[in-house]
Amino acid sequence: MRSPADARSDLESAARLAAVALLAVALWRLAVVAAAGAPAHHATFDGAPSARTRDSLAALARAGEVVTWDGGVSSIAAMAEGVRQPGPAVRLSVVADSVVAASDALGLLDSLNAGGSTLTLVAGGEEESASFTLAAGSTRAVVTSRETPAPARLLVIARVSWESKFVVAALEEAGWAVDTRLKLADTISVAQGSATTPSLARHSVVVVLDSVTAADAAAIARFVRGGGGLVISGRANASRALGALVAARSEREIPPESRAFIEVDPLTALPLHALAAPGADGFVLESRGTARALVASREGNGRVVQSGYGDTWRWRMEGEAGSVEAHRRWWSRLVALALPTPATAPSATSEGAPLAALVHTLGESREAVSGPTQRGPAIPLWLGASILLLLLAEWVLRRLRGVS
Repeated sequence: MRSPADARSDLESAARLAAVALLAVALWRLAVVAAAGAPAHHATFDGAPSARTRDSLAALARAGEVVTWDGGVSSIAAMAEGVRQPGPAVRLSVVADSVVAASDALGLLDSLNAGGSTLTLVAGGEEESASFTLAAGSTRAVVTSRETPAPARLLVIARVSWESKFVVAALEEAGWAVDTRLKLADTISVAQGSATTPSLARHSVVVVLDSVTAADAAAIARFVRGGGGLVISGRANASRALGALVAARSEREIPPESRAFIEVDPLTALPLHALAAPGADGFVLESRGTARALVASREGNGRVVQSGYGDTWRWRMEGEAGSVEAHRRWWSRLVALALPTPATAPSATSEGAPLAALVHTLGESREAVSGPTQRGPAIPLWLGASILLLLLAEWVLRRLRGVS
């Protein structure tokens, strides 16, 4: 009958034989790899390669083969996005080291200067998306943008005043469709449009220029929390009726710093209803010195944008040449900040930064590797670990030999 010591002796012999066999395999691998080396591949590009070519080379590199590249690939990065404005439009933003030519399916659109520049295009047709090719020398970048649907109407709620008159005029001149409810007296209002109560089915943004009633505030709160946008301007930031919608309440008015609407910064000639620090869901968009002037926040599914600037009509009426257009653009931008943004999936075919994608996939450009190159580790981790474990088991069994 075999004793436990005999069994341990057999296991010791088996572990020793297995370790020797694996050591022989490791030595064989070392000899083969040292003699042959890994094949090296070098690509020279005249312009950025296609995504298919780049991915094929990346597959070789992942298989352990050496892949290098060089060539004239210009640096370019481009992005296309729908513009938040009344009409459908696409903005191309490009950074490059040379002049860039922008084209679509119909041909050349325009050229953009080297460095950083943008091009805004009015979108047309019935396509849901549009592709653009940006060429810098022989390098091509292709970007795709989904057209942003035109926003719904705006609703302006305010008192009859110079401010409400010229805010509505500025927004309509910028292309926005505007409904209004302007309070003339406690029981008399002047309305424009068929709906003067905020409605997600009809309106995208509500603009409030003065304090509102509790009933109006409740309707606005439902509208914003359901996904609408809200712009609160001037003294309306002190309204208690708007409650939690005012993330940064106005507690003091700062007089204008300048008497004239100078072109450099015309907003300094406006009074500022300084805004308090917003809560965790808000952030400051603009400050005047230490005073907060523009604040944005989230409320439910909607956006709230607060502007502390008051009497903006004076900018339009008293400013220098071009002030009417500047006032119009400023109010259009303010409303656009509050617009709900539809979620759109990024295009899988976009190649907006071909050089960056190439470097990320294959590494920096370098010269071709001469001669054979070793393919990674000659002894894989599992083989080395197995040898060590078998030698350790053989040693332990030998130490236990003779122990009953």
